[in-house]
Amino acid sequence: MKKVARLRSGDPLLRKLALNILAQYGVKSHHFVDEALAIGDYVRSRVRYVRDPDGIEYLQDPIDMVKHIQSNTAQGDCDDMSLLTATLLLAIGHQPLFRAVRYEQPLGNFNHIYVVVYEKNPYGKEERIVLDCILKDRPIGSEVRHMNGEEYAV
Repeated sequence: MKKVARLRSGDPLLRKLALNILAQYGVKSHHFVDEALAIGDYVRSRVRYVRDPDGIEYLQDPIDMVKHIQSNTAQGDCDDMSLLTATLLLAIGHQPLFRAVRYEQPLGNFNHIYVVVYEKNPYGKEERIVLDCILKDRPIGSEVRHMNGEEYAV
C-alpha cells in the first residue's frame, strides 16, 4: 500500500482532486489539521463501504477510485479507503501513517486499517488526527476502541 500511495500521489489527477477538496471545504492556508479532516471527510462521504469477498484481498488503485467517485459509483473496504486517503494527503504534502488494529485478540492478524496524521494548525499544538473513513455514523476524526494497533509510515 505504501508503494502505491507514494507512486500515485504524484499523479496530476490526485493532486488536482486534493486541491479541489480543500477549496470545496473552504480550508484556510496553513491549516493542516483542517486539510486532513477535509480529505478524510470527502473520502468517507463519497465511498460506500463494501467488504472484500471471503478469502480474497482486493486492493483498488487510487486513480480508479477517483474515477468511480466522479461517476458516483465508488465502493471499497477499509484498505481501499485508507489507500485513497493517504494518497490524497501525500499529494498535498502531509505525512500520513497507516494504523492497523486488532479488535478482539491481542495477537494475530489485524482486523482493520485506517489513516492517522500528526499535524497542527497555525499557533496550535500538534494533534493526532484519525481518518477512519468507514465510520459513516460518526464524525471524521472518531476512533473505535480496539485491543491494540501499530502505525506504519506511508
